[in-house]
Amino acid sequence: MCQLSSQENEEFQHKIPKTDEEFDPSLFPELCDAHCHPHDDVKNLLKIAQLKTGFVTLMGVRQDDWDTVAKVATDCLNGKSQTKCIPSFGIHPWFSHFVTGNTDDANYNTPRDFYKHILASPHERELDEMIDALPDPVPYNTWYSNLRQHLLDHPNALVGEVGVDRSARLLPGGAIEWHNVKPTNVQTTIDHQLAIFNIQCQLARKLDRSISVHCVQGQGHLFDHLKAQSNQFSNRQLRKLKQEGKPIPNTLRLCLHSFGGAPATVKQFLELKGFEVYVSFSVCINARHTPAKKLLELIKAVPDDRLLIESDINKPDGLDICMMEISKIVAYAKGWTLKQTAETTKKNWKRFVNYNDETDRVPSS
Repeated sequence: MCQLSSQENEEFQHKIPKTDEEFDPSLFPELCDAHCHPHDDVKNLLKIAQLKTGFVTLMGVRQDDWDTVAKVATDCLNGKSQTKCIPSFGIHPWFSHFVTGNTDDANYNTPRDFYKHILASPHERELDEMIDALPDPVPYNTWYSNLRQHLLDHPNALVGEVGVDRSARLLPGGAIEWHNVKPTNVQTTIDHQLAIFNIQCQLARKLDRSISVHCVQGQGHLFDHLKAQSNQFSNRQLRKLKQEGKPIPNTLRLCLHSFGGAPATVKQFLELKGFEVYVSFSVCINARHTPAKKLLELIKAVPDDRLLIESDINKPDGLDICMMEISKIVAYAKGWTLKQTAETTKKNWKRFVNYNDETDRVPSS
């Protein structure tokens, strides 16, 4: 989730090399934003349907924003036969402490016991004050059922935004509005983040949905976790399942959004069995935190058929500009025309989200 001021946007436009080809506005309908949060700007929800960008993939991050995501996706239909907005529902790692895992409800007698186990801080008093301020965690059966029902209600929906974040810290008093707020030293353990991530991954695999993954300072943890999961897709394991007459698990389509890891790690993720991995880039995040040379190398390292583009912006205003700018950067890195960039990333996006021109619809509310 990114806030981008007009001044920052202008600075980023000069920071990263990009094609000098002029952007033809007729290409906007071909652009597909693989990851964004414009619905956070609740006062301007109507502007989302008016975006020039052809498709936007809306990321839900907590139970309390899932209904907004669903409503925007439905409203964006606007009497048309196909949707402009693809909804996504998930528990973001920043908010994973608000929910329990599938074994926590039996293992911890009180909310305090639970929080003592899944939260950490170098300052005991700060941790105690945070625990006192937090609401009772949402039981696994409650949030999981809610997530599953939202996905069933929206057959075109993804699971997202999910993942891991080693840098994230809770906000004072357990607040959820993080913009311009100094965080505390309290963190959610990686073990709990991965437990919540895994639950959502397994549901996505079961329902054959894609997932959009947030990963900050945790590529090693994420890779090791996915690698362990990929073992069930070894040739030996697949043969065993067939011999026993058991179903073969679905391949999980996964997007590493605004990826900032090393170029060498891209290949490692792509080689994971049982996963179809895509990699997405944004001006909003990558131009902020990734040196220009590294970003261009990262884009080059992604196979042409696994590359996606995104805005990750948290408001409608500026989204189209962000999409245009990342298109220019990708075109420069790949040596493509802007038309080729739009067409290639659109084709990839449709495969990632499992979009079907003939059948994709937003169910009426």
